[in-house]
Amino acid sequence: MSVRPPTDPRPGARVAFITHYTELYGANLSLLNLIEGLSGHGVRAHVICPESGDLLGALERGGVPVAVLPFEWWVSTDRTADGVARRALRNVRRLRAVAAQLREWGTDLVYSNSSVFAIGAMAAAELDLPHVWHLREFGDRDYDLWPDLGPSLSRLVFRTADATVFVSHALKQAFLGNRKVRNSHVIYNGVGNEATFAERRRAADALRGRRQPFTFVLVGRFRESKGQAIAIRAFARLAERFPDTRLLLVGGSGATGDQAYFDECRALPARLGVADRVEFWGYIPDPERAFLAADAALMCSRNEAMGRVTAEAMSVCRPVIGYDSGGTSELIAPDRTGFLYKGGPDALAGCMARYVADPALARAHGEAGWELARSRHTTEGYAAQIHAVIAGVLGRG
Repeated sequence: MSVRPPTDPRPGARVAFITHYTELYGANLSLLNLIEGLSGHGVRAHVICPESGDLLGALERGGVPVAVLPFEWWVSTDRTADGVARRALRNVRRLRAVAAQLREWGTDLVYSNSSVFAIGAMAAAELDLPHVWHLREFGDRDYDLWPDLGPSLSRLVFRTADATVFVSHALKQAFLGNRKVRNSHVIYNGVGNEATFAERRRAADALRGRRQPFTFVLVGRFRESKGQAIAIRAFARLAERFPDTRLLLVGGSGATGDQAYFDECRALPARLGVADRVEFWGYIPDPERAFLAADAALMCSRNEAMGRVTAEAMSVCRPVIGYDSGGTSELIAPDRTGFLYKGGPDALAGCMARYVADPALARAHGEAGWELARSRHTTEGYAAQIHAVIAGVLGRG
């Protein structure tokens, strides 16, 4: 995916986005959607990345200025006093380069695209610039990441931002509880512009009536929290009743994945006797192809802040079976656009069996999901809401 070059020639705010990794997964795909949409509002985007990677090529093709400047996260899976001190010291040393780049770009506003780093807040304070924090992950629940400053103090730091954006009400509740915090917003990610939604609908319609085993797909990096092993076990139970079925697992271990877990999942289908019906596709840059190859999608993560792939599956007219927690519970309308389940493989397999037994129901849920996603997850709507936040912070509303 690449960002379209800006089409609005009017001068606008210079917003420097800072992202914490450079693979083309959820947070960065949403960032690309956002930059594309904001260009129509006259926002001039610049991006700071900690390293080289696929994201840089997508940005450069869209004419977005990029700088590679290393910095440290302020969270860790193994928080020690020594590790906290080292990360803090490195960030203090690297702050000068980040601040210099922001100054060179003539930045009007700093936009941190994740909760896992604080360099954006530090640089904004150094230059006396407004700062927006876009929180996209629970941290401890979904990635086992614990804040260096501890939960209470880190949440206090988030509240010092000029605005905070949460990708779901569940995430906002996790960070703020019932507190009413000024200028905090819940804005769901966009997953495609209006034309893309129309194209995906046409592509899905063209596949109606094809003959293939009923196929499920799960898209995501291989981590235990994403639940690929649960999906495989549920599929094995399903295959006992419905042998003519198939499961696609799309994603790799990647820089933030888990190679040991990936290897475990690769071995599991053979142990369960379904190796010939489970396919591992590896990482693909655009999951649309995987969703079109399937009849229904799975979201087995038990702590998904939003779940971009849930909205992406819906945009391709695919129903989604998701674990009933976090942002997933907000995205899926039970018995209308998919199913929500609680429990383990048996509960999931029961939902899967309903679609295999009644493919017409799966198609109806997929079409309803497209309508819902079209109303809630377009790039245009997403960018308009974020632009309102930025304009409000800059006093240009």
